[in-house]
Order: sequence, then C-alpha cells, then structure tokens
Amino acid sequence: MLPGLLGGAPVRAALVIYEPPTARGNTPGRERDRLQLQFNPTQVTLAKSANWDRSRAPSDEAATFPEFISAQPRSMTVEVFVDAAVGRGPGVQQQVETLLACCAPRPHRGRAGAKSAPWVRLQWGASRTTAFYAVVTSVGVTYTRFARDGTPLRALCSVRLEEAGGATPAQNPTSAAAGPVDAHQVVAGESLATLAWRTYGDPTRWRAIAEANDIDDPDRVVPGTHVVLPVLAEEPVEEPRG
Repeated sequence: MLPGLLGGAPVRAALVIYEPPTARGNTPGRERDRLQLQFNPTQVTLAKSANWDRSRAPSDEAATFPEFISAQPRSMTVEVFVDAAVGRGPGVQQQVETLLACCAPRPHRGRAGAKSAPWVRLQWGASRTTAFYAVVTSVGVTYTRFARDGTPLRALCSVRLEEAGGATPAQNPTSAAAGPVDAHQVVAGESLATLAWRTYGDPTRWRAIAEANDIDDPDRVVPGTHVVLPVLAEEPVEEPRG
C-alpha cells in the first residue's frame, strides 16, 4: 500500500533532483532541486526484469532450464498532476520545465568531457520499493487547461524513471545505504541524536542522518526541516579469536 492512502495524515510526495555523481558510483551529488508534488500520485507503476538464456540447452520438446544472464534495472512510471490558479501566476510551465530538464545532460564534474543527466528519487514517506536513485528516461506532458493568453494552467505529466547505478557496496555502519527508511519533518525539541535513537535504537548513528542530508552542523537543525532517515549497512560480525 502506498503511503498516505490509509490512516493518518497523508505524506506529501516529492521528486528530489540531485547532481550526478562526481565519479563512478551509486551515490549522487548534492541536492539540486526539489519538486514538491501538489497532489500525491494515485498510482505508481514499478517493473523489474531479468535476462535469461535457453539457447545453450539441448533441444527438447520440454521446456529447457534457463541460464541467468543479468538483472535489468528497475523502472517506474509516475503520473504527476500540476495545476495553477485560473488566470493568475505563471501557470505550470516552471514545474514542467523542471521535469523536462531532468532529461538534459550536463557536464560531469568527475570526468572531463563527459556529460550526465541529473539523478532523481521519488521521496514519499516509508515507500521503500519506489525510493531508489534513478535517471529520467522520458517525460510526456499533456496540457489540459489554458489561460486566455495561452498560458498552460493544468498539466498531466507521465514521468518514466530507470534505476541508476548498481548494487550498493558495503559501507561503514554509520554510512547510508541506497534507499531511505522514511522521511521526517523535525519538530521543536528534536535532534539528530533523538531521531537516530528512535529509528535505529542508537543515538550515535546521528552521523548517518547528517551525511544523508548534507548537514554540517547537527546543532543548527531547525524545526520544520525535512530529513531523510536512511537505511544503514549491517555492522560486520567479528570472528571470535582463539
């Protein structure tokens, strides 16, 4: 069940846009932009596939045993609905241009002469299967309402994402892994240490939250700040000595 559909106040979904990685890897650069969705998606289509080969097996009337070749990246399609007040403001073109820009490559800071499109992630509460780093492979826009001067006022955008990177390598236990556990809005009296205790049962894991959110000074996190609470890598089990 997608978050916000049953029970409690709905969590607002957002498409977070990151700079591409500075080097080959699974961790994007800093957050470049955040498109807070006016309306949560009513459905999200998620797909995952694998390549199998049966050609090397002996010919037989019965089905042959497949040989696994490779896993394909996850793909996801999200319908984004944007609406502007009739006859007021700039319409919806700014939101649409933000989505279209996700398909435009920029110079790669880590490799001279290389270009890379921004990475994105759908941030929506506790939805873990949809919260992976991805690139936008296509954006389809249907304008359904216009002002008298032709300014688009309403649009339905079909955004297709494809998983970026590969398996997340083993990390230090205080480092974040690929996807978020949850997103949280800081309230008065909370600190990163209290969030770490509540989420992981260990207040010393506040550094993982700080790293995942590019927070330099944990003492200056103000109420109202939105933070991602990341998955943590498993601590290595020490072999007994003897």
